[in-house]
Amino acid sequence: MYNNMSISFPIKENQGSISSAESGVVSHLDDLFSFYAEIAATYGTPFYLYDAAKIEEQVLSLRSLLPTENSDILFSFKSNPNPSVTGQMKIHGCRADLTSPGEIEAAQVAGFDLSKALYGGPGKSEGELIGAILAGIRSFSMESVHDLKALSGAAASVGESVKALLRINPQEAPKAKLAMSGVASQFGFEEEDLRSDGEEIMASAGPGVDLVGIHIYWGTQVGDAEALLDCFRRTVKIAEEISNDLRFPLEILNLGGGFPWPYSTIGVGPDLSPLTAGLEELFEESSAAKNAEWWFESGRFLCASSGTLVTRVMEVKTSKEKQFLILDTGIHHLGGMSGLGRIPRFSIDLEVPPSRANNEKIQVEVVGQLCTPLDCIGRRIKLPQVEPGDLVSVPNTGAYGPTASVLGFLSRPTPAEILHRDGEILSANRLRSGHETLEQRKSHHTHESH
Repeated sequence: MYNNMSISFPIKENQGSISSAESGVVSHLDDLFSFYAEIAATYGTPFYLYDAAKIEEQVLSLRSLLPTENSDILFSFKSNPNPSVTGQMKIHGCRADLTSPGEIEAAQVAGFDLSKALYGGPGKSEGELIGAILAGIRSFSMESVHDLKALSGAAASVGESVKALLRINPQEAPKAKLAMSGVASQFGFEEEDLRSDGEEIMASAGPGVDLVGIHIYWGTQVGDAEALLDCFRRTVKIAEEISNDLRFPLEILNLGGGFPWPYSTIGVGPDLSPLTAGLEELFEESSAAKNAEWWFESGRFLCASSGTLVTRVMEVKTSKEKQFLILDTGIHHLGGMSGLGRIPRFSIDLEVPPSRANNEKIQVEVVGQLCTPLDCIGRRIKLPQVEPGDLVSVPNTGAYGPTASVLGFLSRPTPAEILHRDGEILSANRLRSGHETLEQRKSHHTHESH
């Protein structure tokens, strides 16, 4: 079980397949809501429904955009560590991009080859890095001199050699909804520091750490193909200059990601087809980078479209000339990470049952069951009149769903997460909640009697 934190449901033979569609393929809205009702009858609401076919489609789509000779896709587990979703990424050839011991366990459950994974993130302790090495990870993204020293100590303790990528915080910011480089940040070495004091920084790496590459992640939700290409061009330029100045081989070039996709609204991402020619040209014009493996990270683009949050209408309530649509979901299940700007207020789309589609439209505040006015996932949303008991759904929620929300707040049950392909349920599980009892240990301070 993933990180000892999931509950798996037994799958009965033929359970969850759609009977109303002759082909068995979920396609029409009537079929979808019939399918939702069948799942709700078994697992309750709310639940996240993931479509394995859409995951495959997105992986193939992204791979088709990248240079074919030397490119690999790393799936960012932070976007959705559900073992069923990550298992699909492994099946379709993605590497694992990991940032915590829990994500390592999730990758192990999904069957990833951890020797091909990348482990990163700021503030890693030597003990955490020892655990990662013992799990089989051999490539690490380093954020600071402290990181390099901790990795050196970990490698020496375990007696293994590991590879390190220097993550760089460039001097200039990208055009992205959430910039993670080019701004004051906890992520990466400052570009100017590497240019001025790089040799001293490199000396922090002990004999068991081989510096083999550069990692730059500009930001999330980069607007379009040209903006992405601009980021990638700057990455290649910086990587070639710094690896040349510091005289280490550029074996791995992690160009990050930022491939955009809608969150909790109907639609698809922008046309990224210009990336193909642009990246091929960038590859051909590069020098040292041409001999490197090019790694691209993606989470949202790969799995967002696969997910739908299905929830039940509990009540439609009027208060002081405002109508409130009360659902059995809220910020504890969807977009609770306001610090990342992912609360979908003002922008979510709610899909209603076909039987309600022609009803008169109402304007509502979409709220949940938590005892706080902050539990609002949509303001001034217009939709056809729905009734208590109706199922409604939020599209494009396969990324940054349950594990990016405040699941523990008010101790409400966590939503079931269900993977299907063409209407056949492949797996179902649920994150556990509640407190674990820890073994009591004696205090280091003893009380002496006088």
